[in-house]
Amino acid sequence: MGKILIILLITVGLSFGLTEQEKDRLLMLIQGLYKDKVYSLAAKKAQEYLDKTDPDDPYREKVFILQLQAYIKEGNKEKVLSMIDRVNSYNFSEETKKRVYATVLSFFEKNPDEKAEVLKRIIRYTEGYERKKLLEKLAAIYYKNKRWAKILELPPEKELNLLKLIALYKMGRYMDVIKETERMEKYLPDQKDDVLYYRALAFFKLGREDKAASYMEAITFKTPEVIKFLSGYYFKRKKYLIAEKYLRLLTLEKGYKDYAFYMLGVIEDQGKRYKKAAEYYKKASEFKTRYGDLARKRILQLKKAGVIDTEGKTYYSVRVILFYSEKRAKKFIKRYGLEECFTKPYKKYIAVYCGMYQTKKEAVKEKKRLMEKGLKDVIIEKIKI
Repeated sequence: MGKILIILLITVGLSFGLTEQEKDRLLMLIQGLYKDKVYSLAAKKAQEYLDKTDPDDPYREKVFILQLQAYIKEGNKEKVLSMIDRVNSYNFSEETKKRVYATVLSFFEKNPDEKAEVLKRIIRYTEGYERKKLLEKLAAIYYKNKRWAKILELPPEKELNLLKLIALYKMGRYMDVIKETERMEKYLPDQKDDVLYYRALAFFKLGREDKAASYMEAITFKTPEVIKFLSGYYFKRKKYLIAEKYLRLLTLEKGYKDYAFYMLGVIEDQGKRYKKAAEYYKKASEFKTRYGDLARKRILQLKKAGVIDTEGKTYYSVRVILFYSEKRAKKFIKRYGLEECFTKPYKKYIAVYCGMYQTKKEAVKEKKRLMEKGLKDVIIEKIKI
């Protein structure tokens, strides 16, 4: 028994003990292999150094970092990922651990699923404020890549509850959204408006528009989307004064002005106040959007009906073709898929015009686009709308 113990001790000593000279040679070998781009062997020799040196050896952490870089250079994803667990198996400094975490995260940066896996591994070894921040990063990756079910799997943290609520909504679990928003204390104080918003949307999806509107109204700082929802809600119920109040707010919001001016025009239109309606439509017509197109078409209709003055604003447009009848002109528009085009009297003909632009330069672009469709005899003209 004594002889066996002596043999074991000698074996352990030979396996793990390195003289200073042997350590120096091994370090030089590792560095040389790495420099010569023999990364697989460099990583293998780095592991040999880690296995055979004492925990308090001053070069172990540097060798570990070099081993990580070798795995990265050879593109060994499995080995790179394993370094998160391995760095925590050694008695390394927090600084080295953080450096390893950052390096591994950077390596997997372009693949959201792999980056998420790295974060999950790092989270195992963190706590407190740092852990919360990493969980938020993980949740943000899931959110950006629409991994709604993954968000719901995250641990219970107050900071994550709003994202979990959004995930439920995105998954169509509207009753769960309503249930989860019954107690506001589950959420951070500054998230109240967001919680009310998703509660309202859930009621709307379930067909309970009155409930949805009541929660939208309860939102303190109403976003343009909330204001647009409320304007549409009251418009549908013919409560035009309230709808108008919200639409006027939207005229101040970039990205919503076309909608707001058009809808204000519609309200005036329905009240047969055509002159006022035309003023709003003209403002909406300045935008190259769906509502801008609708406004321009409605202005032409009002002019044909003779309920507003024929003199209007001057635009550049592209005249495509002339017909003797409006019916044939409209068939032409449909056949060529020219939804953005419209008809307008031209002398004794009916002309097809495309686009309404503030500058001739914009009209030239439209002309080129139409010519690419095979429409050759197109002319840029100034027209009044």
